[in-house]
Amino acid sequence: MATSLNADQLASSLKSLKLDLQSKNVHELASADKVCREFINLNLPVTSEILDLCAKSGIVSANIQSRGYINVDALDEDMPTLRKLQSMSLYRNYIWREVSGIGSTGLREESYDVVITSGGFSSKAMSPNDITEVLRILKPEGFMIWTMKTAQAEHSTEFGLFEQNLAGLVKSGKCTIMKHENYTDTRTRTKGEFYIVKRLAGRFPDYLDRPTPVELQGQIEEMLVDSADPNQTVKFYDAWSEKYDDDLVIVGNYNGYVKCSEAFLKLGLNHNVAVLDVAAGTGLLGGEIGRHGYVEIDGLDSSLGMLGKARQQGIYKNYIHTTVDGLGSIPVNDSSYDVIVSSNGFAPGQIYPSALPELLRVLRPGGYILIAMKDGYHVQSHRFAMMDSNINDLIQQKQVELLIGPVVFKHFMLNNDGRFYMLRKLTGHAWATGSPQGSPRQGRRN
Repeated sequence: MATSLNADQLASSLKSLKLDLQSKNVHELASADKVCREFINLNLPVTSEILDLCAKSGIVSANIQSRGYINVDALDEDMPTLRKLQSMSLYRNYIWREVSGIGSTGLREESYDVVITSGGFSSKAMSPNDITEVLRILKPEGFMIWTMKTAQAEHSTEFGLFEQNLAGLVKSGKCTIMKHENYTDTRTRTKGEFYIVKRLAGRFPDYLDRPTPVELQGQIEEMLVDSADPNQTVKFYDAWSEKYDDDLVIVGNYNGYVKCSEAFLKLGLNHNVAVLDVAAGTGLLGGEIGRHGYVEIDGLDSSLGMLGKARQQGIYKNYIHTTVDGLGSIPVNDSSYDVIVSSNGFAPGQIYPSALPELLRVLRPGGYILIAMKDGYHVQSHRFAMMDSNINDLIQQKQVELLIGPVVFKHFMLNNDGRFYMLRKLTGHAWATGSPQGSPRQGRRN
């Protein structure tokens, strides 16, 4: 059943709400005006099913209902707010739930044509990570429309990563960004960000069967130990390759590859530089770099399953199946690459700091090594406890210079902090003189 207000009552309610907000909350008024104008410009059918998240004063519903859209539900975690809205008869249904992860709304998947919120994403309301649940309850080809304060105004690292989180969903084929802009309301001078995101066709219900972040954390931690059997680790990643991107990016909120890519792009290198992505996985990092015009990117991983997923997407020029360990373990010539990048590859049971000399061997003099990894391995692993000492030894030997690091940053993956290093191989050092006899001289393998 639609809302029960007639046209005159809606007009009266809308006028009253605007007057009230002009004196109490001009930011909400400007934000609501922006989101409603953009919604109307979509020219959607008036029969569209609409959900207003974090409904607040109800002005969004009053505004769009005055244009004929009457199938509007409200969802808010605050019961007094919902009771007030119910007394005003501004919505069809009133849903008392908190948006806090996959399945948290209790709504069936593909319920709404439009989900709209004016300022609902904020440090005091919904987290950027909750966008996955919002997309789940949208119908395919449905729209999510929202305004929010800028990341700078939120003063929150989590909101500083909002765009990266959304980019991960775009990459995984769950949605596309139709519009994103910073705006300034001409009357109130209020500033904010505006988005329209369209959900793409594809199943979201399977996310209800995915591991929770806690379960995923446990599964990963079981493998990332010094005592892990390398063969079992490879089998784990082979089996995980089909769900890796979704589990890590969407469930695990993995942003390390974005941070690594951003640091690479800031170097401003020529687009023809040769790049090696170590522990490439399914190509998250390589794909992020490649979208900016870099085409000479090779991917290396110990898991054929992971490399197979990357190959399906055509991310790399060459696909190198090997385990990085001692000198000569990477089957390419000395000084083959200008840049080596790795995100989430350095970890117990995977790649250790002792592999740095081998990375330097295949790196050209003056080239860069960028490493993003989870912080804290130096506590749980003796071999990682020596990482900074290993780097300092290379510095003392005048093989590298440390340009950045270790820098600890927020939200690497699964609410864990990240750790970042940038090294540069000194131009006066020729690592080939230290290569063992019989080290590989063949070209890169496809």
